[in-house]
Amino acid sequence: MNHKKLFRHLVYLVSMLLVVGALYGLSDVLYAQMADTGARPTAFPSSPRPDQICLTWSADPQRTQTVQWRSSTETTAGEVAFYPVEEGQEAQQQVQAIRTVLKDAGVVNDPTNHRYTAVLEGLSPGTRYNYCVGGEGGWSDWSEFVTAPEGTPSFSFVYMGDPQVGLDFWGELLHSAFERHPDAAFYTVAGDNVNRGHHRNEWDELFQAAAGVFDRRPYVPALGNHDYSRQRKPQMYLDLLALPEDGPVRIGPEHAYAFHYSNALFVVLDSNASIRIQGLWLEEQLKNTDALWKFVIFHHPAYSSKANRDNKAIREGWGAIFDAYHVDLALQGHDHGYLRTPPMYDGKKVDSPAEGTIYIVSVSGTKLYDVADLPHGEKILGKTSTYQHIDIRTEGENTLIYRAYTIEGEVVDEVIITK
Repeated sequence: MNHKKLFRHLVYLVSMLLVVGALYGLSDVLYAQMADTGARPTAFPSSPRPDQICLTWSADPQRTQTVQWRSSTETTAGEVAFYPVEEGQEAQQQVQAIRTVLKDAGVVNDPTNHRYTAVLEGLSPGTRYNYCVGGEGGWSDWSEFVTAPEGTPSFSFVYMGDPQVGLDFWGELLHSAFERHPDAAFYTVAGDNVNRGHHRNEWDELFQAAAGVFDRRPYVPALGNHDYSRQRKPQMYLDLLALPEDGPVRIGPEHAYAFHYSNALFVVLDSNASIRIQGLWLEEQLKNTDALWKFVIFHHPAYSSKANRDNKAIREGWGAIFDAYHVDLALQGHDHGYLRTPPMYDGKKVDSPAEGTIYIVSVSGTKLYDVADLPHGEKILGKTSTYQHIDIRTEGENTLIYRAYTIEGEVVDEVIITK
């Protein structure tokens, strides 16, 4: 057999294996590896100067701030300089960052770069800080962050469903949210942050689109199935982001976590992992808080916006815990449509938010699905990308004002809850 004929046979064999994998789900990891053999240049290669600056919380939001960024391999060390705005630059401090090497051989024009993480500790609650990052390769411009407050003052935050596809549009939506709500304390994303979680070039697109927002307000992500992208672990997500490690040990650190902000508890879950194991931990978080408002963020919805995307195990496993400890809002993604349920308790509609949990599904990218006219749909929108601004007011009556916005600023849904 000549070489050309042998090559044609090999191509045919690989093609047939890909077809079998696609049709029957055989060997997902092998299938993903075979499908990803092509070159994937990044549109945003690294340089010696720091970029992809991103705030997260990996510890107490009142007294710490985690800062991450990257550089090319030409830069080998980095640090954060910061100071409280009220005290001025004379109070400036520096913290050395931990450097890790991040590799993706498929990114042919930038296969290796350096990732830096610094945790700023001993901060004052409710305080605005200026900061910049850098090293021998150059320094960033000054940016800002604000620590979580003491007590229970009013605050707001932004929730978004899947970015995943159309990250340039998603960046415009993100920036429109930041322009309309500059005081929003943080941005939470309910999974499928990118389309292929093990492709670093897609994360490059996400961080490029988020520049000017995620370097000023913390990014609070949940894990979606595409963040795993057929891998056994969401390794790129874990390598890129420093998140709290207080979740259930048996599903791995940074998959699920919880934090308090003002008078609210936020619990982030990994709906790709064990529902039962996380349920035990979730119950402990809800049982041991005196927070007035309770929010849970996860990817696969308990109440779907399409009839063929049901997640009964989540609805029954976590829904019963939400019922027992009265979670106010469950913030979800995955279905690429918009849906808000009425207050639900034990799988049934109840009369008021005081009696049940409101479940929301939204999408913020450009991958959009049709929605179904389902009995649990109080508000349903198809082919609509939105962000949600949630305003918690503590003066007078405790009030939650929830609004869903399009990129043009149109309010397409609203709920007001008082306690």
